[in-house]
Parts: sequence; structure tokens; C-alpha cells
Amino acid sequence: MKPSFEEIYNQYYDDVWRFQIHAAADVAVALELTSQTFFRACRAWPRFRPKAPVKSWLLRIAVNEWRRELRRRKLLRVIPMSDKLYSDKSSILLDEAEVQEVSAEIERNESYKMLHRALMKLPQKYNTPILLRYFEHMTINEVAAILGRPIGTVKSLIHRGIAKLQEDQGLREAYGESIIEVSQVTVES
Repeated sequence: MKPSFEEIYNQYYDDVWRFQIHAAADVAVALELTSQTFFRACRAWPRFRPKAPVKSWLLRIAVNEWRRELRRRKLLRVIPMSDKLYSDKSSILLDEAEVQEVSAEIERNESYKMLHRALMKLPQKYNTPILLRYFEHMTINEVAAILGRPIGTVKSLIHRGIAKLQEDQGLREAYGESIIEVSQVTVES
């Protein structure tokens, strides 16, 4: 028997939230993306037929929401929207202690911020599998199911992404950030 959507929400909320907070490194954005993920999942739930585990299905939706957010950010950089056209004034009921705890953890951890900046410079085809594998502690098989890619491809993307991160780190160590700015380091697509 198919569980109710409320049961799915309660069981997997933390998994979706963790992915979004690691992807966005911003509490407000992560909350919005988590909300959007469950909104889209709720709409699709009556048609859901388990080809993959529910967690994989939800995280695939979460990855798609993160991709939408990245596309929206690119669009806003190209075409700045006025406040009249775009407003992000949605009110969300939050557990203040949870928000403060996550915010404090992110602020305390400078190395996390540096790693996150480096990850976000990678093309999405590399950063998403790395986030799922190492931040969400998923198996290669689970990452492949979420991304809809063969296992070998996922392994290759993770390996190449890590190599690109190491190249970027090597440039910073060799030249120092005062000589070569992070924005000058390019990563091949």
C-alpha cells in the first residue's frame, strides 16, 4: 500500500532540507527550495509509481529545484529585475532555534564556505553528484538513480569534479589569492 504524502513528508523532510542547505549554503534559499520541492512532490504524488525509492524520487525533485534556482540566478544577473516585477517576500513559519543553529554552524565553518564557493564554480554536472555523494552520504547507486545517469558516468563525474577542485586549490596555493582571484580560475565545462 502506498503511504500517505504526509508520512512521506515527515519521513524525508530532513533529507531534502539537508541537500538544499548544502547546495545553497543559505538558510532562506534552502527553506524556499525545500518548500518548492515538497509542493511539486505533493502535486505529483497521486501519479507516483515507485520505479525507484521514494527518497530518490524526492531528491531528484530537490536537485531539479536547485537547478531552477541556479537558472533564475543567472537570469537575474543578465536581466536585473525591478522590485515591482520580482518580490521574495513570502512568509514561512520557521523553527527559530533550527534556523539559528544552522546559520551559526555555517558561519563558524570557514572551510565549508571556501569549499562551497569552489563547488559552485564547478559546472553543475560535477557539483550535484559531489553534493549528493559526500554531503548527503549517498551511495553511487543512489546518486545514479537520482540523476538518472549510469553508475559509471556518475563515478566519472565525481572523479573529474574532485580533480577540478584540486586543480583550483593548487592554483590558490601556488599563487596566493592576492595574485590570482578565485573569479579568475576557470573550470572547463
